[in-house]
Amino acid sequence: MNRFGNLWNSSLGLLRAAVPGTQRDMVKLRLQRFGRKTLPFYRVVAADSKSPRDGRCIEYLGTYNPNPNKHNEKLVTLNVERIKYWLVVGAQPTETVAKLLGNCALLPAKPMRHWKEPKEKKA
Repeated sequence: MNRFGNLWNSSLGLLRAAVPGTQRDMVKLRLQRFGRKTLPFYRVVAADSKSPRDGRCIEYLGTYNPNPNKHNEKLVTLNVERIKYWLVVGAQPTETVAKLLGNCALLPAKPMRHWKEPKEKKA
């Protein structure tokens, strides 16, 4: 039992907001999958790290459609103000969301990985 006792689990949740982030559940910015089997569509959400991928989320932050439209574009819509808020508060983006935010210049873009071809073995 922690030092806060029963107040931690109270319905008011006042102590939850006052306790530093290391002692609370971590919030992640991640994708929630929608669509059908071969046509995925994603929502960018802020969710508790312990909740399932398509489970309950704290806030919807945007959408991502990986299927190219007739102009060969993959569409992304983001609520930039709220995403900046969640990043300042300490939410951790997943790798895919970090890549999307890097393309939108909200985070520094990760360097591209270039795979080297394997060297041929001498017989």
